[in-house]
Amino acid sequence: MRSALQVRVAIREELKKQVRDFTGKDEYKIGDVSKELDARVKEEVARLRSKDEYELGDLSLALDEIVKSEVCKLTGKDEYSAGDLSTEIDLRIKSAVTSFCGTEEYTPGDLTREIDRRAKSAVAEFTGKEEYSFGDISRELERRRAAWVEDYIGKEEYQFGDITKTFVKNFTGKDECEPVLPPTAVMAPPGCMPAVYPISLLRLLADQFGDITKKVGQMLFGNKQVNKKK
Repeated sequence: MRSALQVRVAIREELKKQVRDFTGKDEYKIGDVSKELDARVKEEVARLRSKDEYELGDLSLALDEIVKSEVCKLTGKDEYSAGDLSTEIDLRIKSAVTSFCGTEEYTPGDLTREIDRRAKSAVAEFTGKEEYSFGDISRELERRRAAWVEDYIGKEEYQFGDITKTFVKNFTGKDECEPVLPPTAVMAPPGCMPAVYPISLLRLLADQFGDITKKVGQMLFGNKQVNKKK
């Protein structure tokens, strides 16, 4: 309790000291801080206006002068005229648009037309066609997908399971995989719901699981493949 009381007393005394330093008064009275803030703000505003004392409205006039001075820096003019800021912003926007469009002068609609032209050009480059037709992007994506599948599996016509077979063959390095489960093991046991996956796919996965397990064991633990005794 004594230490907590000492902390409160120390904080109170420190606050009093800070207030005395801020107001320049030995004794604090209610409102001293607000009065000191008001006096300092008015003194600073008067300084901005190059005046000895603050008068009502000086803050608005000081802010107006600061804004006009910044606008003159932006426009490169010595004196401010009404509308200078809007005119300068308009000129800079039009200059940016003409630079983007590659034109010397701005005309309404230039930006929209240039964006449309660039979009069509990008689509034409992607599809390999000179003119864009609706659906070109979807058709080109489908064509590239089909070409990737054919290149990956090495066949012109895709059949269900070809990607899985090719992946396992590339992973294990074997064209034919050793079965780890008999074909009947993938059938659902009596009393259970039948499997929703095609039996051919389940058999394929069962056949290839053994080789995948062996390959992972070789990679992780250096297991050596043992040839089966005849």
